[in-house]
Amino acid sequence: MPRTTDPDGALFERLRPRLKAISHRIVGSEAEAEDIVQDCFLKWQSADQSALGTPVAWLTTVVQHQSIDRLRKRHRDLLTAQAAQELTPADDPASPEKELLRRAELGAALAGLLAHLSPAERLAVVLHEVLECEHADIAAVLGISIVNARQHLARARRRLREAQTGAALPASTPPGREQIQRFQNALNGQDVPALLTLLGASTNPPQTGPQCHFGMSANDAVYCMAMAA
Repeated sequence: MPRTTDPDGALFERLRPRLKAISHRIVGSEAEAEDIVQDCFLKWQSADQSALGTPVAWLTTVVQHQSIDRLRKRHRDLLTAQAAQELTPADDPASPEKELLRRAELGAALAGLLAHLSPAERLAVVLHEVLECEHADIAAVLGISIVNARQHLARARRRLREAQTGAALPASTPPGREQIQRFQNALNGQDVPALLTLLGASTNPPQTGPQCHFGMSANDAVYCMAMAA
């Protein structure tokens, strides 16, 4: 009986939907089924097609075997990932030394804000650089125009740069431990009214509050305010 050959891949393409359905029933993923069927196509192209008595049965068997192998590999990968997770030590709680360092850095940042910036400038730079508020939201909190909010932020950045180069007045008495803790709590809680009080900005915040990206914390604040300069 004559053997079937498929030099142009036409036979395989007719069978592709059926082979994909077989693989999908096994692996449960359409994307993986497509990959498996494509691998099967490459095997089909490199096989001695003239020696195959029933190409359809051969292709079906290859797809089934490859799909089962994919399931086994998925299971092995899952076990490996679980073992690696069990071997990974849990994050150690912050040491007292690290907490002291973070507090000192935050205290230095707060001292710079209090010494070199006006109350409105302090609030503008914290809202924009730490809480990522838009200029319109800063303007609403300060009760000023968007143009003036931009100017406050620009002046704050300039003065912070001058402070870093020594062109500004030296910092005054550094904030106390309680003040630093309140500042840290206000940042971690995104408490804008508390920030208004701490930074000395005499204004009433809007009832709805600024639309900011509340993903930052006090640990990010030092970096963000340093980048602002």
